[in-house]
Amino acid sequence: MDAQDDQDPLDLSAGDAACWSGLLCPECGAVPEGDRARDPSAPCWRCGTVPAEHRAEGS
Repeated sequence: MDAQDDQDPLDLSAGDAACWSGLLCPECGAVPEGDRARDPSAPCWRCGTVPAEHRAEGS
C-alpha cells in the first residue's frame, strides 16, 4: 500500500495553480501562452485586453 493511499483525498495537493493566478487575463481569465505569458504589454490571445493597461486603470 502506498503512503498516499492513507491520506484523505481532500488533503492531497492539486498542483501549483496559485502561482499562475497573477498571470491570468484580468478580463476573461485566459491562461497566457508562449512568449506572452510574462509580458504585461502583450494583448490577451482570447479577448485582446492588455494587462498593463488594465492595471493602470486601477482594476
